[in-house]
Amino acid sequence: MVTARELFGEIVKYAHKNGEPGVLFLDEANRTNPVPHLYKLEATNPCGEQFLGPYENCCLGSINLREHVKKIKNDGYVVDWKKLAETVQLATHFLDNVVDANKYVSAVPELEEAAHKVRRIGLSVMGLSDMMYLTGVRYGSNRGLELASQIMEFIRYHSMASSIELARVRGPFPGITGSVYDPQKVTWINPKPLVAHRTDFHRPSIDWKKLLSELKKYGIRNGAQTTIAPTGSIATITGLEGYGCEPVFALSYTRNTREGAETEGKEWREMYYESELFSKRLVAHGLSKTVRNRIYEWVRENGGSCQKLKEVPKEIREVFVVSSDLTVEEHVRMQAVMQKWVDNSISKTINFPSTATADEVAKAYQLGWELGLKGITVYVEGSREQVVLQKKAGPYETREQKQVTSEELCPECGTPMRKEEGCSTCPACAYSKCDK
Repeated sequence: MVTARELFGEIVKYAHKNGEPGVLFLDEANRTNPVPHLYKLEATNPCGEQFLGPYENCCLGSINLREHVKKIKNDGYVVDWKKLAETVQLATHFLDNVVDANKYVSAVPELEEAAHKVRRIGLSVMGLSDMMYLTGVRYGSNRGLELASQIMEFIRYHSMASSIELARVRGPFPGITGSVYDPQKVTWINPKPLVAHRTDFHRPSIDWKKLLSELKKYGIRNGAQTTIAPTGSIATITGLEGYGCEPVFALSYTRNTREGAETEGKEWREMYYESELFSKRLVAHGLSKTVRNRIYEWVRENGGSCQKLKEVPKEIREVFVVSSDLTVEEHVRMQAVMQKWVDNSISKTINFPSTATADEVAKAYQLGWELGLKGITVYVEGSREQVVLQKKAGPYETREQKQVTSEELCPECGTPMRKEEGCSTCPACAYSKCDK
């Protein structure tokens, strides 16, 4: 017999070694299961953001948060709450339509039956870190925790309100009787924030009591409404710097491409990615092209971070953090404040430095469980490295060598892949694959 402590120790040991396995907190997932009368939740999709019942599918869509800010007179940006509310309402309606419009596999009728019985949708976000760069909020800070919490509460509220309105017009999901949303006996309780909402981000008021009253009257069209997916491919296609709810990976890094390489007599051609938002802030601060190029080179040689570079003004450094700049606790707490408002789960990776110990991984798991996460994935920097890949910084050769396995290199462009839950995504060309 294996004790729980021994099993936990093995999970921690191997997660510290190579990032696997991720952990699901099934008790927490089932505590918030909207349809416990139909089934008990047992597993998620490969990326970890969707707990599903038998034969259910992922009907997902993501809101580009970078498109939901507006410029104000002093050259800063604020959240465009009116536009965000409109987008949430439209996206909820769209995803509900997808449930009906989808062409299900006729040979497996259970797929269509399951999709229509609960009508699960998963409204997600991407570009949270882009929004924070623009609004001057540091990801992981107290204000960052508050903004993330306020954004996700706002999205959850308006998605539920839209789904209730759809129920009024089209009827509630067929499996609603006996669910937490059953109009005859509503047991659903609106969530409470993990952090106090003290900062005034000029968000319009929301009325949970009114929503609950409407829920009791009409029911709700969709048994689940929100999730946060990794969005690696679609975030890259839309030009975002941050995937899903993740912090930005790096402010500058090297991309490898085959395009144009043959004419140079090479297998790969190196290109240098630079954060557009970071670049604009440097230009706005009056830094010359020579200084900016020096900053980019230094950033590429130092893990994509600008934190130790004095040439970057302090007010810029304080906002433009990347994943490696955050503490493990900041990573976990950011996920936790959003999870309070997400009725399904969240795909996010908790990044550790290469010096992290197995005990630190164990503490992150413990903290995630205590804060109400439904799942957690960790990655210790360098834990999958075996063979050498040389990196360059601008026109100069780097003094650093990073080791990666061939499995970690994108098969399309040769760039090191980013691991997110059960999926790997290329930050250069958006190629992605998920573990089976």
